[in-house]
Amino acid sequence: MSLLFSEITLRRQDGKDIILYESGHPDEYDMRELLKYEGRYASLRTVGLNGLTVQVQHYRFLGGSKRDWLAEREHIALMEAYDKMTQNAPFVQRDDVEHLEYYEFQNVD
Repeated sequence: MSLLFSEITLRRQDGKDIILYESGHPDEYDMRELLKYEGRYASLRTVGLNGLTVQVQHYRFLGGSKRDWLAEREHIALMEAYDKMTQNAPFVQRDDVEHLEYYEFQNVD
C-alpha cells in the first residue's frame, strides 16, 4: 500500500505556523481553492489570508502490510495522532515516508 499525502505549513505574518495534512498532492491552484472554500481553513479566513506564506510538501507513505488498512481509511487522523504522541519525531520523518516535492507561494487576497 502506498498513501499520497501533503504537509501544509501556513506561516502567518505574525510568525505563527499552522501545520495541516491534506490527502493527495494538491497543486498551487488546488491549495488556493482549499484556502478560499474548505471548512478546515475557515478560521484562517477570519484572520485574513493576505500575506500568508503557504508551504506544501508532498510525501508518499510506503506501508506494505494488510494491517495498514486502517491507515488507508483514516490516514490523516492517524498522522495527526502520531505527531501528538511523538512530538520529537513527526510522521514525515519516518523511514517508510518518502519526501517527493516541495513548493511555496505567497497568498494575496
